[in-house]
Parts: sequence; structure tokens; C-alpha cells
Amino acid sequence: MTCLPPARLGWLLAAVALGVLACANTSTESGSPSTSRAESAAPLISRAVLEPPPTTTSSTTTTQAPPPTTEAPPPTTEAQPSAIQIPPALALTDEDLLDRRIPTFDALAPPVDEVFVSTITSPAPPAVIARSTWSEECPVTSTELSYAEVSFFGFDGEFHTGELLVHVDYVEPIVDIFARLHEIRFPIEQMTVVSPADLELGPDADTNNTTVFTCRRSISGSRWSRHAHGDAVDINPFHNPYVSSSRVIPALATSYIDRERNVPGLVTNEISEMFAEIGWGWGGDWNSVKDWMHFSATGT
Repeated sequence: MTCLPPARLGWLLAAVALGVLACANTSTESGSPSTSRAESAAPLISRAVLEPPPTTTSSTTTTQAPPPTTEAPPPTTEAQPSAIQIPPALALTDEDLLDRRIPTFDALAPPVDEVFVSTITSPAPPAVIARSTWSEECPVTSTELSYAEVSFFGFDGEFHTGELLVHVDYVEPIVDIFARLHEIRFPIEQMTVVSPADLELGPDADTNNTTVFTCRRSISGSRWSRHAHGDAVDINPFHNPYVSSSRVIPALATSYIDRERNVPGLVTNEISEMFAEIGWGWGGDWNSVKDWMHFSATGT
């Protein structure tokens, strides 16, 4: 048996130890889970709004591998009853619409100054009904609708005149709310009576029109929308989209799912309280879906 000198023996033992350590490190890295593209991508949507917050764990360094386990690890997150799952594929909001401030097109003569003005005509004039979406099949008669003209503050910093068709039972309190929105200078892009041509464009149409009466079915199609009764308001739909587990309406308004963005035109709790004072509910308070643009007398 050949004996190695002490110096060569020590060198050989050190090399063997380094080799074992390198193999252990390589095994740990290759066995660690990799982050998927869906997790590593920085989505435009705020996950804080639509999902429970991510679970964070602290990591410690140890010289020994953890003991093996025969049980499957518990899930890191649990589904929240009121959480909205992010739709699997969403169109991104165009860069120039991330802070949308489109000037208002004046369909009616603008007010002479910044003082709020309004007029109410009940029932609505036949000429207005004729260019609206009303028909004999609608769940309200034409005489149950009032026509209101109200001044509003635009994203362009100017004052404009808008028009609304509202059920006669609610026209006065709704006009009062728009007077308060005018007072706080809440910006509105457009406010015109919905026409049949507008309705044919579908729910994803990029009109951003603040409206009340529209004779159409609900999103599910199972019943008449509250808008067909004249007792529901949609405010700045692009800034305040409808969101379910499978779609966003309008489709390009995905960046506005993040309700913490500091941009004008978003419906806030201050505005929802205005409607709550007249007994109207807000779609932003719903659980299974969110409809931030939507207020209604029935809360649906």
C-alpha cells in the first residue's frame, strides 16, 4: 500500500469536498421551480384589485437539505369569494388612452358660462324619442321618459351641454346629482341620447358616453337592462369598465381595472355616496363582477 505525503493527501481531500459541494449546489438550482411567463410578466392590470395579495415567505440558508415529505404541499393561495379572476386574454389599453382626456364634441350649444344650468321636459319630446332607442317593445312607455339637458365639465376644461332620457320618477334627483358633479368639476367626456346606430356598435364601442335610457337587454341577455327602464346611469364607461371573469367592457379599458390610478374621470366613493343618498346602488360594490360605471334605482 502506497502512502501519500500529508500535503498531497490534504490537497486531494479538499478537491473531493469542493466537488461534492458543487454537485449539491447544481442539484438545488435545477430542482427549484422556475417562474412562468404569466407570473413574470408585468400586467397592465392591478392584481391588488382583482386577486388576493401574493403570499410572501422569508428564506433562510441551511447546510442540510430539508427532510423529504410524503404529503403534497398545501396551496399557496385560496380563492376569495368576492375576488374577480383576471380574464385569460385581454387587449391592452392603447398608450394614448392610459390617461384618457378626449375633448367633448358639442352636439348641443354649450352654456354661456360656468354656472350649472338644466332644463327638464316631461314627457320627452317626440323628436327626441324618435332618435332614441325606444320602441313599443321596451319595458317603459315613451310618456314615462323625461328629457333633461344639463351642463357638465369636460376633460378639455370647458363647459358643455349634455342630454339624458330618464324615467319621470327619477329625473329631478338625477339632475341634482349632475349639478353636484358639475360643482366638483368631475370631468365627463360625452353625454348624448343613445341612438339605434350607437346601439348596433355593441358594448365594446369606444364612445365613452354618459347615458341613462338605452332600450337593450342585460349583458347576460336574460332580462331587460335597467337602462331600458330609464332608472340606471352609466358614467364615463371607458374610465369605469364592466369586469367579469371572462371579459372587460369596453374591451380596451383594461388599464382602468386598477382603481388606484390617479387619473381623472374615475367614479369614486364620493360619487357613489351621492347616488346612495337617493337610494341608488353602485355596480362597484358588486362581488362576482364589477361595473364601476353603473348606478341604478334597484342596485342591479
